[in-house]
Amino acid sequence: PGVMPQVLVKESQAAGPREDGERGSRRSWGLVVTAGVGGTLVALYAVATPFVTPALRKVCLPFVPATSTQIQNVLKMLENRSGSVVDIGSGDGRIVIAAAKRGFKAVGYELNPWLVWYSRYRAWRDGVHHNTTFYMSDLWKVSFSHYTNVVVFGVPQMV
Repeated sequence: PGVMPQVLVKESQAAGPREDGERGSRRSWGLVVTAGVGGTLVALYAVATPFVTPALRKVCLPFVPATSTQIQNVLKMLENRSGSVVDIGSGDGRIVIAAAKRGFKAVGYELNPWLVWYSRYRAWRDGVHHNTTFYMSDLWKVSFSHYTNVVVFGVPQMV
């Protein structure tokens, strides 16, 4: 009869650590899932905020990409012209980059930091980063008087 309690004690000790190990494993998976969901939400917030906040301003200036036809029209207007080109509200830099490819020293002003960084990347990728400059700035606080050619279109509230 003395052997039986020892066997039961050994079995219960063997079963105990397995349950704790399973609980620890569940806990660590729970932490991984929580961290993953939390990190994803923070990343979405960081990416979406610059695109949503323009809509919360007094005067909403949304990003609307220039079409190929619009770019061609701007380039047609720049024919036989020289000097510098500035695009007010340059967005993703399409017009600035196209003007730089035509030999202009081109500058873009944009309020959205993500679009400024993307424009700089595209200019570098297209090999015109030496002839382009992109600034993140409030368009209402910049003087454009020293530019020869000024491009602005698309948003009636801004014009």
